Formats: sequence, C-alpha cells, structure tokens
Amino acid sequence: MTEPAICLTGDVHHMGMDTRDQAHLDGTEVEAAVEYAEIAADHGISVTLFCTGKCIAEEPGRMAELAAMETVELAGHNYWGFTTPVHDAWRALGKVTAGRVGSWMGPRRFQAHEIRKTVAAFEDLGVRIASWRDHAYRHDGHTADLLASHGITHFSDAVEPGGSVREQSGLTVVPINTPPDHEHVYHAFRTPEFVAADDFSGPFGAESREPDEWVEWVLDHVERRREAADVATVLAHPACMELADGLAAFAELCERIAAMDAEAVPMSSV
Repeated sequence: MTEPAICLTGDVHHMGMDTRDQAHLDGTEVEAAVEYAEIAADHGISVTLFCTGKCIAEEPGRMAELAAMETVELAGHNYWGFTTPVHDAWRALGKVTAGRVGSWMGPRRFQAHEIRKTVAAFEDLGVRIASWRDHAYRHDGHTADLLASHGITHFSDAVEPGGSVREQSGLTVVPINTPPDHEHVYHAFRTPEFVAADDFSGPFGAESREPDEWVEWVLDHVERRREAADVATVLAHPACMELADGLAAFAELCERIAAMDAEAVPMSSV
C-alpha cells in the first residue's frame, strides 16, 4: 500500500495478568475492547486489536463477539504476556548475563510454543491471525523468524517517531509512529504526580498529556505521515482510553480520523 493510510490499533490483555491498569477497571479489558470497537465502527473505522491468547480462554464469548465484527482485525499479543515461571527465569538470566543469554521471551523453543498456542487459540475462534505485536514491544533475535514461520506477515513492535513501513526479516514491519497512549496519557495510576516522579523516557520523550491534548498530539503526527504518503500507526489501548475519560477522547479521535481523506485500514492490509 503506497497511498496514505491509518492503522488504528489497540492492545488487549487477559485479566489474569493483574496489571496496574486492570486494578482500576470496573470491567475487563475485553469488555472495554468491545465498546471501543463499537465506537470505531460507528465512525466507519477499522481497528486492529492485538489480544493475548488467554483472553480467549478467559472470555470466549466476548472475544467471539469481536471476531464477528467486520471492522475488527484480531491479532496476536503473545499468549500469557510473559507471566509464566519460564518467562521469569529466562528474564532473570538475561539480567545476570547482561543479555548474552536469556530474554523476556523465554528460550527459542518456548517462544515458538507460545506463538503456536496463540495462533491455535485464535483458530478456535475461526480467525487466522496475520499481524502481531509483542506485549510491551518486547522481542529478541528469534522473534521475527518464528513469527514468519507460523504464518504471521505483519509485525508492529517498533515505536519510531517518523518510522516507515518496511520489509524486514520476512515480515512487513509497521512501526508505531505516533505517541502511544499508555506511556503518554494521564490515566489511572499514571497521574501528573506519578509521571513527575517517574524516570520513564521513550522514543516520544517523557511527557504525558490530558486525553484531549494527546489526541491533538497524535493527529499532528498522523498529518506528518500523510504528508509523507506513508502509513500512520496509532496505539490506543481500550483499557487506557476507558480509564482516561470513559473513551470520550477515543471517540473524538475516531471522528477526526473519519473526516480525513486517508483510509483507516486493518494492519494486515498494509
């Protein structure tokens, strides 16, 4: 795809992960994802939702509801989200060896097992996933090869201001090239006080903004990618958007994207 396009994406985690965001949710991340997808659909916007495989085990009915929506592409986001003892041990090994051995992903064979398990879980829903984003953008030297060998074609782990779609390691790499919401929107535990005391700084810097201000920041980057005739990829988590302001900013984002002369597309079509 060479014409300007927008990929509106979100990451969805099973509640068994017990994350800091989840402690503030009234419902589940999958429930928030259904509402999020309905808002996008109301504006004629396609979304790609990267879901942990265990979402299907925990909430099969709601995941089936997402799978049935024509405007939703379901995609892989690991199975367990790096929460097993194998992940813990391999991550610890990576720390003590300064990365020479070990990684967040587990050993190569275990990483392959997790990818297969995720693909199979979606196939049980009647979905053949083609796109993938690892939890927390984590990957290692084995990831791309393993994904390609399991039928994944599109990979979105890179956070790159100004990043462009490219072919790499047998995959179409679709970078997140607008400010991700989780790191840059005030929500739940991520208060102004928390951000001021935190030492986080990512590719888009250390700043967080109110939800409506974040929408303008994202749209500024979307316009830059459109001017470059490139794909703009937005990361807006259903849970974060729900916690920030009850999905109001997300609805505004969808309305503004719908008014543009660039098509919002599922990632696997890029």
